[in-house]
Amino acid sequence: MTRLTLLLTAALFLPACGGPTGPDSGSAQAIVENSTPTLTVAGAPVQPGATVTVAQGTSVSYRVDYRNNSGQVFHYGVMVANDNGMERLESCGAAGSGGEGGGFGSGLTVASFDPMYARGRTVRVVLLGALGPNVSGPGQCYLQITQGVPNHANVQTERVLMTLVVQ
Repeated sequence: MTRLTLLLTAALFLPACGGPTGPDSGSAQAIVENSTPTLTVAGAPVQPGATVTVAQGTSVSYRVDYRNNSGQVFHYGVMVANDNGMERLESCGAAGSGGEGGGFGSGLTVASFDPMYARGRTVRVVLLGALGPNVSGPGQCYLQITQGVPNHANVQTERVLMTLVVQ
């Protein structure tokens, strides 16, 4: 076979076989969509994607487990965004590649003094993901511009973990 025929054959058949460009390729979107979130509000389990009514002072926790088969560094973050346009990156990190599983988690409080959680606001808790270069050093994160400010230019995919309606 000529090199061109070989390349065309690979381009046509690999996607159907879950190859490098197929649905199981380990893209940022596949990693985020196939992740397993464990969510709680005031200690009670919450289904991913659910809308929950909360009072100020309520604790919210999340853990996200994932598998990275991409061969690249997976960058992840959790952002909160309210219906007034305010947004904040609550956590941010990165993990290697090569098919290993990983996970991260944290918590937050629906604080009465925080304008993010003002009464009557709707707040989305969103998982962000991207594949990209290794970023090292304290406080450095591929998905943030400065502390708490998401870098939307680097975000490749997102998934709403839950929506909070603040009473």
